[in-house]
Amino acid sequence: MNDFFSYNKEVKLQKTIRILVYPNITYLKDLKKDSYIQAIKQQISTLNEIRDDLWFYLILPEPVEDLDFKNVSQHFMKFPSYIPAMRVHFDTFDFYKNVTKKFDFDLVMSHLPEHTHQIKNMFFNKTHHWPNLFGYCHWFDFKNTATWEVSSFNQNITGLLEYDRCYLNTEYQKQLVLTEMKDTFNQDTIDKVDEILRVQYLGVKESDILEKTNENTDKIIVFNHRPEEYKDFNNFMSVVDELREQRQDFKVWIPLLNKPNRDYVITDKFEKAGYYEKLSNCRVGLSPKQKYGGWSVATTDGLMNGTPYIMYDELYYKELQSNAEFFKTNSQAIELLNKYLDDNDHRNEMGNRGLDWMRNNMLFRYSMEEMSEYIDELVSRLPNLKKSEKIEDIKRMIRESHGITKGELIQKLRWGGGITWTPYRRALMEDSNVYDIDDATPTYHWVWGESEND
Repeated sequence: MNDFFSYNKEVKLQKTIRILVYPNITYLKDLKKDSYIQAIKQQISTLNEIRDDLWFYLILPEPVEDLDFKNVSQHFMKFPSYIPAMRVHFDTFDFYKNVTKKFDFDLVMSHLPEHTHQIKNMFFNKTHHWPNLFGYCHWFDFKNTATWEVSSFNQNITGLLEYDRCYLNTEYQKQLVLTEMKDTFNQDTIDKVDEILRVQYLGVKESDILEKTNENTDKIIVFNHRPEEYKDFNNFMSVVDELREQRQDFKVWIPLLNKPNRDYVITDKFEKAGYYEKLSNCRVGLSPKQKYGGWSVATTDGLMNGTPYIMYDELYYKELQSNAEFFKTNSQAIELLNKYLDDNDHRNEMGNRGLDWMRNNMLFRYSMEEMSEYIDELVSRLPNLKKSEKIEDIKRMIRESHGITKGELIQKLRWGGGITWTPYRRALMEDSNVYDIDDATPTYHWVWGESEND
């Protein structure tokens, strides 16, 4: 396998910001369906709509076609398929071969806090890159949600402390983190984590939102969440079993279930377009009680396709759609499901209400505009050598070349790994005459100003 895979195109000169993205892969058997892959795809595509000066180095277990953006190169490491093992496994040698001198890394965006200390250790002690770190945490090993005996919650927290900022997906989840920390950490550490954590809703793209709900749907109740206990799946089956005793005119669609577990359950599976079309044809969805309290992409998938959801009455769903209909007990859930199955006008009204809510409150662009501003802030805080004889020497090399790669510069300078390159790069990028390119390999060019001589 090649060192990296990147999209072929003509390069352009720009003040490139280079970001290494470290993954959180939990569904190795089908990466297209992995929640992290979907999240980073949305993050990059939306950031690209906002600005055009970012280059992303994506660490992945294998090539992912859905991430073939023009400003992305893919780099490969092996990860264990067993999730608890993945969270604690870090291959120093595999990582090091991907952060070579030929690349530049201004920032690291890590989606796996448990590995952040190792990442920082490798960069600052084994390379000449000194990037600033931020990230996104998709999962915390809360004691009441982890299904394995040994929790990684403390590693979650110590990794967070290495970030300048870490995003997570609900305020409810943030409060769970701060509460559970009280069992192990002192108040000063809790306060620091409180400052580091920043809520960022995993919203939707405006182009993905249907104009209006499908008014002629089948009597299908959809449960498009993972059929796991932390999603209250067994209790959901109890609800629809009881509903089935009352009436037999409906089906239940559970797309992530391997095979039907009832004669009224369907498990039809589709690619993205087919999945969205099937969602739009459902009468109602159910968002269950969660042990975890995180964001529900399954719910937003349905809402943006015009399918209304009844939701468990808790803050993490009220953050998602405060004007939905909520239930606390199984009997309340059954009452609401009957209402949606019987009253199509009400169903359609709530479907359109969900679409309006998505358009007005849940566009992912809002979150990414904030992240874009923060990226600039982090870059501005990188060490900068400003003026020195060596900087002027490097500028001369760039000026005399027709484009010189970062690796060629290091070779000409005869620098080993003991020289920190980051302050020199920042000084170059703040010079009005020096430009980088939009490609995986940094290449520095000199651009003369109008008042300057060739």
